[in-house]
Amino acid sequence: MLASKISALGQTEAALGEQYDGGVVALQQANARVAAAAKQLRAAVADQGRAVANLRRDAVAAYVGAGPQFAVAGSVPLGNLNDALVRQELEETFAADQSDALDSYRLAAAVASTDRAQLVLARNAAAKQVGRLETDRQRVQAAEDQLVSLQQGVKGQIGTLVAQIEAEELAAQERAEAQRLAEERAAAAAAAAAAAASAQAAAAAAAAARQAADTATSSPAASPVASTANIPGVSSAAATAVQAAESRVGDPYVWGAEGPGEFDCSGLVEWAYAQAGVSLPHYSGSQYDDTVQIPMSDLEPGDLVFPADPGEHVAMYVGNGEIVQAPYTGADVQIIPLNPSFFVLASRVG
Repeated sequence: MLASKISALGQTEAALGEQYDGGVVALQQANARVAAAAKQLRAAVADQGRAVANLRRDAVAAYVGAGPQFAVAGSVPLGNLNDALVRQELEETFAADQSDALDSYRLAAAVASTDRAQLVLARNAAAKQVGRLETDRQRVQAAEDQLVSLQQGVKGQIGTLVAQIEAEELAAQERAEAQRLAEERAAAAAAAAAAAASAQAAAAAAAAARQAADTATSSPAASPVASTANIPGVSSAAATAVQAAESRVGDPYVWGAEGPGEFDCSGLVEWAYAQAGVSLPHYSGSQYDDTVQIPMSDLEPGDLVFPADPGEHVAMYVGNGEIVQAPYTGADVQIIPLNPSFFVLASRVG
């Protein structure tokens, strides 16, 4: 079926788009490391420049007599010494008095050299990340082109068609489950009735005796208390995020987009929670990692749902068994029934 092909290809494109979003995050981190290394190198070069300036200033001061006075034997004036003796005394005194400045210069030069090497390494790492990001972008673009080509043969709204199919599948699953439960209840009721009829007389006498004995000699046993999972309550931001996401229904899917008029799947979730003052990363895998994982049975409006690989897709649960999502190219932001065979992981934004 053509709709099934479009849905499968759309899920592939959306997963590739999320890989691209993850690459953007990694590139931002690499660029931050390059900026930090460059700043550190500028500071080291400045320290080295100050050390050189100090050496030059002290050397000039020593040559013109403004520096340390040279200790010579007796009271012979400096002007009476020949040039060779002056040079020797100057060199010895300068070497002794300026050792700290020379050490500072050597240390500053070594630090600058190390920081320069670190900057080169950081730039190389960032360049490699740019290459990987471009590869991801090309893969997403190729998938999008293939999806658009396939959609050109379909008339009408692709999102509406897919939603109808998923709604029919969900309704069929619900009907089958309801029928199974009804059959189980009927069988259990029939078995109970048969057992009660065959043992009614004996059970009545035994029950009366036990009741009398229990009333006289025993006290009621405490009923067990079931343990509950330590699941956080729904935040006050959840309702705002749901309202914001639902307000974008009809906006187009564009991979890498984060609003306000076009979105990919994680971009819609990021934008919706941002309207409630909550910051989430623009990548479904990071959104799953940065929130509290909960069972699918405990879903509340505002919770996030994911497939088995959370790095491939994300949607927001809005209640009544429905989700809002930005699915893939050619399908707009939509509210559809939750498909439990696809969405198997859930998390709550704290």
